[in-house]
Amino acid sequence: MKILITGSTGGIGSKVCEYLEKNNIEVIKLKLDLSKDFDLDIDNVDGLIHCAGINNLCRFENIDYENMNEILQINSVSFIKLCQKIEFNNNANIIAIGSLYATSVKPERMMYSFSKHALLAVVKTLAIEMSKKKIKVNMISPGFVNTSLTRKNNTQERLDQLDSIIPLGLTDADEIAKMCLYLLKENAAITGQNLIIDGGYSCLEI
Repeated sequence: MKILITGSTGGIGSKVCEYLEKNNIEVIKLKLDLSKDFDLDIDNVDGLIHCAGINNLCRFENIDYENMNEILQINSVSFIKLCQKIEFNNNANIIAIGSLYATSVKPERMMYSFSKHALLAVVKTLAIEMSKKKIKVNMISPGFVNTSLTRKNNTQERLDQLDSIIPLGLTDADEIAKMCLYLLKENAAITGQNLIIDGGYSCLEI
């Protein structure tokens, strides 16, 4: 099984690579500048995991459109380009790493939410359009995962608060990796779905 992955050096991406390799899956870490157009010619691919993403906080009146375009390119548009340029085998599984902000919003996260809402629309459309080859396309949306990006955008006080109010506490990146492994090796009927892994956070009225 040959799996391509973007964002392999990030908190979630690195854990996904580690977990898949431990389970004897060939992982190809794509080193691409996803903010620009890129060339890629790879065939006989059994899966793709798009972990790459950026999140810069900004209120709407201060939005820089060059920055917003970069966020859209990396978080969502590049996913479309990857799916166009890669030759997938029949029955392949494609996974986009989303976010709670693919279905919700929060102040200062308009650009990030915009990109993740768009990514979910792409996933649902591709699930239909790629189904002739039995290719499944899904999104995994983590909640608050204990990674450097989460720590960057939240104070320690906020992280302690979240850990106490989330029913199962902050999510470990291992849980995202485990779901990726299941979808890659076992999934035959799940497609076009947004699988939320957030310790129960989205069930709360916060």
